[in-house]
Amino acid sequence: MASTENEARPAQRPPRARTGFTIADGLVALLAAGALAVALLIPGAPGPGTLMAQNSHGGPMRIGSTCTHYLGAEVTIAVPGPGTVVVSATVGVGVNHSFGTNDEARIIVAASDSECAITNYTAFVSVPQTLSTDPFHFQTVSVLRPFAVGAGSHTFYVNGVMASGADANDRFDSASLVAVFYPA
Repeated sequence: MASTENEARPAQRPPRARTGFTIADGLVALLAAGALAVALLIPGAPGPGTLMAQNSHGGPMRIGSTCTHYLGAEVTIAVPGPGTVVVSATVGVGVNHSFGTNDEARIIVAASDSECAITNYTAFVSVPQTLSTDPFHFQTVSVLRPFAVGAGSHTFYVNGVMASGADANDRFDSASLVAVFYPA
């Protein structure tokens, strides 16, 4: 039997668009969202719960041969519970250097305005005696120090001491501090 043009043909469906998104992809996305929600609720996880405070101060102030706090160079942070505050500071120092004199400044971030103990967190500005006289030997140092804390307000200070070669013109010039709280 010959076919004619008027003969009925089976209906064809239009091609279906493929999105590339399957049920398995949906389950993976749902599990990932759930894991993220759980991670945000875990105490001590990075993110929620961290706090930050900052301060900067500029202007010359003498560094003495005894522990000296750079007035205005401190940062205060209030924390809701126990944890660690990490304080970072960038401090500009000017040393009046004379040939034949060893100059050494020690720069500290501390929890009191009278602490200048040498620790692994102490920064040093050292100008050896063999260098030519330079009344304007400037150097910038970075200091980073962690502190275990409890709930409440905590202040951290930039201190310094001219351990050798102290001179009336040795000075702090500037300081920028950032304190970040990480909950326990």
